[in-house]
Amino acid sequence: MDIEDLKSLELSVPTPSGFRLFCNEKWYEHKDEILLWTGNMVDYDAKYYYNKHRWLLKSMYKEQKNG
Repeated sequence: MDIEDLKSLELSVPTPSGFRLFCNEKWYEHKDEILLWTGNMVDYDAKYYYNKHRWLLKSMYKEQKNG
């Protein structure tokens, strides 16, 4: 495999959207916040967090993007 093969391989990997990156960042902030408040790790995953807070995340993302 030469350098051109590697370059074409890099381009085939989809990049995450800005919203997905935003949600991922908020998930890790949420985990850190819960750990500071309670001293315990969360017992749910990022998918649950997104489903529970998707409308808030969407409005926060729009506000950040427009403001």
